[in-house]
Amino acid sequence: MDSRNEVITNIILALFGIGYLIYNSFYPLGTLANPGPAVFPLVIGMLMVALVALQLYQLVGKPKIERQGVEKKSVTFSQVMKKERKPLLAVIVLIVYLVALNWIGFLTSTFVLVVISSKLMGARDWVRPIGLGFGVMLFCYFLFEVWLKLSLPTGFLS
Repeated sequence: MDSRNEVITNIILALFGIGYLIYNSFYPLGTLANPGPAVFPLVIGMLMVALVALQLYQLVGKPKIERQGVEKKSVTFSQVMKKERKPLLAVIVLIVYLVALNWIGFLTSTFVLVVISSKLMGARDWVRPIGLGFGVMLFCYFLFEVWLKLSLPTGFLS
């Protein structure tokens, strides 16, 4: 992807994040002791806009290097599919995660999602992805069940 397409993509993502934050403003924030429904989406929206702004800064601020004497090579469909295999698998894993959420429960499916995603991103062993999965699962449990007092889908575990 060339620099122009990356800038356009990031601008679209920034507009999406700003729209998300504007829509989220209709919900009450609440207090620290009793957070409202807008707290978690507000944090996620602000994080998204900040990351997109950082990405745009890196794209616009990086020096342009002209390559002279470099010929463009034609790329076959199989080469593209080999390169795009992991992102495609990640999308499939996310779809399976959404489908399995109500069947096996939020915590279990989140654990499996984190472990599989870690392996897709290049984790060499199983210890770190499993540890990360347990960490994310415990964080989500304490955030939603204990602090926010929200019930998560439990699936067949209930």
